[in-house]
Amino acid sequence: MKSLHPVLAAASLVLAACSPQPEATPSVAATPEAEPAASALPTVSPTASVTMEQTLPIPANLRALGTEPFWSAKIANSRMIYSTPEAPDGATFPVSRKPAGDGVVFTGVIDGKPIELEVSAARCSDGMSDTIYPFAVVRRIGPDIQRGCAR
Repeated sequence: MKSLHPVLAAASLVLAACSPQPEATPSVAATPEAEPAASALPTVSPTASVTMEQTLPIPANLRALGTEPFWSAKIANSRMIYSTPEAPDGATFPVSRKPAGDGVVFTGVIDGKPIELEVSAARCSDGMSDTIYPFAVVRRIGPDIQRGCAR
């Protein structure tokens, strides 16, 4: 008789599963509010991103940075402080700002070479962190061109 006990238990489970069950109260996990539908999650389409970026003004004061090689630039009050790991205190010099395409270019002279920071409104990742910046940067010092991000 002991061998029938597991068979009876299995048969009971099968019958219980096939029998109509009273409607259960939905659990929190089953409600639409608990798990937002894919359409409710924020998405950025290429068109929406371009529209948003075109309306985002480029500030007169900002911080820009680049990696591999590392560099940073702080622009405030028409002056730039440009630094690298080799020159952490940086060099300070005046810059001018002019419109360029969909953005602006800050220009100056560092160590006798022209420097330009071309800033455009575009989502940018520094490639080393999870930080997303609102501006993309192209940095030119003489013939050397590097890309970076700014905020």
